[in-house]
Amino acid sequence: MKPLLTATALSLTSFALAAPLLGTTDSFVTSKFCKTYACELAGKDVLGPGLSEWRYTIKGEFPVSMSTAPEVISVLRQNNRVISAHLLSGAQDTVLYPGGYKTKLVAALGDTMTGKAPTDGNLLDLNNTCESPLKQVKTIPWNVAGKQYRLSCLMTAEYANAWRFSFHVHLP
Repeated sequence: MKPLLTATALSLTSFALAAPLLGTTDSFVTSKFCKTYACELAGKDVLGPGLSEWRYTIKGEFPVSMSTAPEVISVLRQNNRVISAHLLSGAQDTVLYPGGYKTKLVAALGDTMTGKAPTDGNLLDLNNTCESPLKQVKTIPWNVAGKQYRLSCLMTAEYANAWRFSFHVHLP
């Protein structure tokens, strides 16, 4: 009987570890995403009563040097509950293209936060809409196992000679 209980406990534990982070008080830094991308806490700011932003540097596509800024993921918590994750990046061209580094990074972030990774096609469609001069902001509903989330992007031309690409995965 004990082996059955142990197997049941292990299966429940592994399921709990794979649960989405959005809406929970779980730790982002211990997530599969952070293990893959070597997250390091860069800073924490209290934005208001019960609202805080935690910024993590991650292992980017290229080594960090004076000419390449580190990749940063910001996680917003409201009353210690994760409500949003945000990636900000600069790019010359399309950011989320099939097989690209940022596409894999954003898909892994989406998977960690919601329990389901957006496909390359989902992300390319989102990116293309954000690149449109008529609509640089795009938010799409992201339904996972009956739970509602949102994927959003914004592209602006405020960086010198590059696009500023902002991706969010958040609660509705």
